[in-house]
Amino acid sequence: MDRKKFIQTGGRLMLLGGIIAASGYLVKNNRVTASCSVSPTCGNCGKYSKCELPQAEDFKSRKVTP
Repeated sequence: MDRKKFIQTGGRLMLLGGIIAASGYLVKNNRVTASCSVSPTCGNCGKYSKCELPQAEDFKSRKVTP
């Protein structure tokens, strides 16, 4: 590996590490909002019972229990 490739690879790895660290920070501090992409109808979703998204909360409040 020559000097130029070494510096390029090192720079790319540092950039990748920075992106991973920043995304980890945002996720850990709840700065990333979730959006439902599983199912537009909450009743069919496997994550329904623990979901705290507004759509799910609205669906839970409108759902009629027998």
